[in-house]
Amino acid sequence: MYRTLGLDGYARIDFRLSADGTLYFIEANPNPEIAKSQEFATAARHDGLDYPGLLHRILALGISRTYAGASVG
Repeated sequence: MYRTLGLDGYARIDFRLSADGTLYFIEANPNPEIAKSQEFATAARHDGLDYPGLLHRILALGISRTYAGASVG
């Protein structure tokens, strides 16, 4: 879904699972709130990534993208 929508960077994709096992796409949030108490951080924590680790990962990915896109002159 992330790639289909052409998202870039971090995002939150919301799904719901019905009682019969059908997965429903609800929304894509390309700029989710990243406060410790918000859904994005909660989802990361559920996946084993604590809040400092989440922030570090976002920053590291952004920095690596900056250097990957820099031209050497």
